[in-house]
Amino acid sequence: MKSLSLFLAVLMALLPNLPAQQPPIQPPTPLAEPLPAVESLKVIPLSGNHGMNDLERRVMAPLVVQVLDQNSRPVEGAQVVFRFPLKGPGAEFPNRQPAQTVRSNADGQAAAVGWMARETGSFQVHIAVSRGNELGEATISMTNVTRFVADGKEKHRTWWSNKWAKVAVIAGAAGVTVAIVLLTRGGGSSTSTVTASPGSPTIGGPQ
Repeated sequence: MKSLSLFLAVLMALLPNLPAQQPPIQPPTPLAEPLPAVESLKVIPLSGNHGMNDLERRVMAPLVVQVLDQNSRPVEGAQVVFRFPLKGPGAEFPNRQPAQTVRSNADGQAAAVGWMARETGSFQVHIAVSRGNELGEATISMTNVTRFVADGKEKHRTWWSNKWAKVAVIAGAAGVTVAIVLLTRGGGSSTSTVTASPGSPTIGGPQ
């Protein structure tokens, strides 16, 4: 009997010390479901719609849009993707990329920069905008011509005849800052500026 008691005492001493009570197992925290996408952003073309690009003199129409929310207030920091057609009349960004991603400024404005038109003819630029689960899109129509000409009475429509565009400097090489001064709708006394510095656009499509 004493041997059995001694054996049990030794056995208990060799066993690991277990806590008196195991803590309850917590169920995993459920992942929050993503919010559904909502077409709530307005994309307003400010410059470039029905614009013309001069292939011979390499003069491109300013391509600028404004992003507004449901209450028509400017949206800052929205992702704006400008996309050209892959084939036929159209244009390309540096390194022959068809798309460029930029962010809208405090006025909700965003400009495509550093692009060059190719092949005469008409084409459409697709603009896709997103901020969180909010989406928006627009289409801008443009035409590439060999050279702007005058018919003796008036010039054909060109980018500088657009009421929005007052001054435009198009980047032709790396390191050039692009500034586009836009007239307001109210008559032209007030202006706002869209500035795109090197490094701000992302070439190739949405991120």
